[in-house]
Amino acid sequence: MTESLNADAQSGGAPRCPLRDGAVPLYEHAGAASTGELWEELRARFGRVAPVLLEPDLPAWLLLGYEENLHVLRDRATYSRDTRRWNEIRDGRRVLGDGLRPTMAYRASALYADGAEHARLIAPINDALSRLSDARIKAEAADVADRLIDDFCEHGRADLIGDYAMMLPAMLMNRFFGLEDAYGYVLGELSAGIWLDDGARAAESAAQMRNYFGGLVQRKRVAPGDDVTSWMMAPEFGMSDAEMADQLVLLVGAAHLPTANLIGNVLRALLAEPVTAREFASGALPLGDAVNHVIWTEPPLQMLAARFPTRDVVVGGTPVAEGEPLIIGFAPAHTDPKLGRPSGAGGSALESGGNSAHLMWGAGEHRCPARSLAERVVELGVRRLLDRLPRLRAAVPADELTWAPALFSRGLVELPVLFDPVEAPQREAPVPPPAAPAGPAAPERPDDLLTRLLRWWQGSGRNRRAAKG
Repeated sequence: MTESLNADAQSGGAPRCPLRDGAVPLYEHAGAASTGELWEELRARFGRVAPVLLEPDLPAWLLLGYEENLHVLRDRATYSRDTRRWNEIRDGRRVLGDGLRPTMAYRASALYADGAEHARLIAPINDALSRLSDARIKAEAADVADRLIDDFCEHGRADLIGDYAMMLPAMLMNRFFGLEDAYGYVLGELSAGIWLDDGARAAESAAQMRNYFGGLVQRKRVAPGDDVTSWMMAPEFGMSDAEMADQLVLLVGAAHLPTANLIGNVLRALLAEPVTAREFASGALPLGDAVNHVIWTEPPLQMLAARFPTRDVVVGGTPVAEGEPLIIGFAPAHTDPKLGRPSGAGGSALESGGNSAHLMWGAGEHRCPARSLAERVVELGVRRLLDRLPRLRAAVPADELTWAPALFSRGLVELPVLFDPVEAPQREAPVPPPAAPAGPAAPERPDDLLTRLLRWWQGSGRNRRAAKG
């Protein structure tokens, strides 16, 4: 791999244009009905690496080739994840925290660290996730899924994105963090809000997320439990409150939106792709293979920011200067003609379903720490929904479904469905809409960030569940 990339530098080809020259405004394609043609056009024009604009004045290199993406992900000595190495930060043209989108910002977490510092910060996350037993994941996921389904199963219709896919991973992580479900609804709404195109709403969501994690750490310092947060606080890890909050933000970022989008995209494929639906219904396509198929054809993350070269390099024949951002291109890499597989979703699902060599979960030291958890939750969540809703079917034609206007992620705005109504089972201890938290888990103290967050949320008009009820 490295030899082939280095050979590009010695090939004697024509020099490529600088980063800002001819950069394609990628932001104009956010939420496009199809992105396959875009990647093909970029490849035809630029080759393996393309200059793009993430915003009108935010240039970056987008990696289009599978090999180039894999190489950059694995070579931690040459390509840093630390945003402080960005040439525009280094040269003073930008300031960290000054209105940067979350994908190009910086936090003192494992996501932005390299080497020994990354190893120190990722250790408590890996340890805590390893302590979640499969039995606990299965039981909690089934219970959360059932409670969400109970909210709409008698209606005969639902939006599987807002009512289910977006809420399931957030509520599940909230339970693993050691909080009651009231805060899971808040976490789901806030986590989704961070990625909105509405800048003011996204900034407000990000600010309130800090209250969520700050309050979570406060509570668990006082009353630890059998949960991920408390395990990460073990003395051997020596994590400060600020470091704890930053690592938990990373964990939610890795586990929520990608998992939510993947659940939604798998459901879309099973309901709206005739070939996939037929092969799944016939038993020829196991659910795990259906998930792989979707990751290849509609990955829940199209791109991932960013890697910064620690020296001048040549990638895929393109000279890249030290500190210029390289955007990991999951979606374009998955359609790379060099892979010898058909692009898009037009072929048989079995052509991609059995292939797990996709890049969705990353590679190298920054590979996703929550991969196995996310895969388990996706399969459990999809299966539970299909088992509980008879004659589940799309409520609108496939070409009327709208993709969220997001640049890095790939998920539907809504997935309206119809099904035969079924009675919601009676539960011994139903969870009420989070309108009036009480009890020891939600103390009425003016300095309790979680209580203040819940009160803010109740008055913000964002309580979807209470509004529907």
